[in-house]
Order: sequence, then C-alpha cells, then structure tokens
Amino acid sequence: MEKDFGGFRNILIIGLGLIGGSIAVSLKNSGYKGKIYGFDLSEDRVKKAIEMKAVDEAFTDLKKIPWKEIDLVIIATPVKTFENVAKQIKPYLRKDTVVTDVGSVKGELVKKLQDILKPVKFVGAHPIAGTEKEGIENSVVGLFRNKKLILTIDEEDNSTKKIEKFWTDLGAKVEVMDPYTHDFVFASVSHLPHAVAFALVDALIELSKETGIDLFLYPGAGFKDFTRIAASSPTVWKDIFIENKENLLHTIDKFIQSMEKLKRYIEEENQDKLIEILSEIREKRLSLEKEEKDV
Repeated sequence: MEKDFGGFRNILIIGLGLIGGSIAVSLKNSGYKGKIYGFDLSEDRVKKAIEMKAVDEAFTDLKKIPWKEIDLVIIATPVKTFENVAKQIKPYLRKDTVVTDVGSVKGELVKKLQDILKPVKFVGAHPIAGTEKEGIENSVVGLFRNKKLILTIDEEDNSTKKIEKFWTDLGAKVEVMDPYTHDFVFASVSHLPHAVAFALVDALIELSKETGIDLFLYPGAGFKDFTRIAASSPTVWKDIFIENKENLLHTIDKFIQSMEKLKRYIEEENQDKLIEILSEIREKRLSLEKEEKDV
C-alpha cells in the first residue's frame, strides 16, 4: 500500500524534543511529500530544527504559523502542558484539522482535550518508543519502526483511520486501547520501571554519602543497563508521575511488596523460596526475549 501518511498534506509538530524531532526526521526519511512545520518556545531548538532540515519552517510565535495550511497538529510537549497548549491553539485551528499527541498518559486527559478542542477532532496516541536523551539534536530516524503505537479512541471514524495510517506508514504497529486501561498498563510497564531506576540511583547516592565511598566508580554493565532510563528528562518524568499518580502509586506499592518478600526470604536464608521465586522471575523474563524473536 502506498504511503500517504493519512493524507495529511501539511503537519505542525508542537514541541521539538526527541519525539517531536524523531517524527519530523522519520517523515522526511520515509518520503513524506508535504510540508513539516515546527513550533517550540526555545529559539535554540527552532534554529536547530531548521539547521538539521528536520522541518521546512519553525516558529516560536503561534501567530506566525500558517494555520490555514495545517491538516494535522501533533502535540509533543510534556504532558502537563497539553491542556494549556490545546487552549492556546484552538482559536487558530480549521474545523477539519486533526489534533493528536504523543503523550504517555491518557485517561481523563483525553476527555479534557476532546472537550477543549471541540469541534476539532482530537485523537490520543502514544508511541512506545524513545531514548533517555533529550532535544531534537538526538532525534532518531526510524525510531517508531516496528514499535507499538497505542491509539486511545472511543469510536473509529475517518480522523482515527487517518491517524492510524499516519503511524502505520511510519512503521509503527497500531493497537487500540481504552485510555484508562492504557494508564494502568503503562504505569506498570513504563512508569514504574522509570521510578525504580531513579530510586536505585538515589539509593546509591545515599549509600555513597553514608560510607564515604563513591559507589559510582564501580558500576558494571548490568547496573548501567538497568539504570539507563534514570538519565531521562526530569521535567518529562515529573509530569508523567503526577499525571498518572494513582496508577503509579498502586504499582509502586506492589513493587515494595515484592521487595519485602525477597528481603524476607534473604533474612530467613530460605533457599527453597529464593530458588522458587528467582526461577519463576527468570522464566518470565526469558519469555520476553522469545516473544521478541517471534515477532
């Protein structure tokens, strides 16, 4: 099937960070023939986007954007800013323009954005892709290829079909999910792991202070791999943690219970229980690698 990226002729990306930038460079690399506009409050990011030729034009002033030409707006700013962004852009939007996002929190936020933007259509989207780095200068061509893309929609219509085609043409594997289910799922498999990685590094900071030994001089590959995501943007993750607070707190409680169970078995020197739980965990983790190979 020919790539037409949902038939969107001119696209505006609001937020020229890693994800917004990666969408732009991936579109350019995939043969997108329309114009790509960028917006960011940072003049440095706007200049970098133009310098990289990731976008055709970029702005720091919403009023200067050629709104009549825009068919699709992608909000790629931190999730805490989404409502304010939607309110600011609404007066400029054509009624047939589609607005979407790339945020990792949905739930009530989807309904709020739909209400703010009516009659303009908002379609919630979450690409399961990224790195720990920030900024358009760290954009990755093909970042979304063979990665899951979650659409949080109430009902399928022409706009949702166009967004699905847009992401499919970027190589993503689209799946539809209820916005509230989405937030529980990703609190468990994304937000909790980030919280654990941040907490583990914090624990080593405290242990280094306690002992006077700089423990960060001795980490092996396992520690570096496990805590790579702790280098992620504090601003982005502060917003995600707060916006998905209830689900995240629930998953943190479950993690603490698991740590307490492991701690108890170690205290008791219960070798049978340790073998049992570690074996079960190992098998579950190995099954992930098998699933990846089968894809």
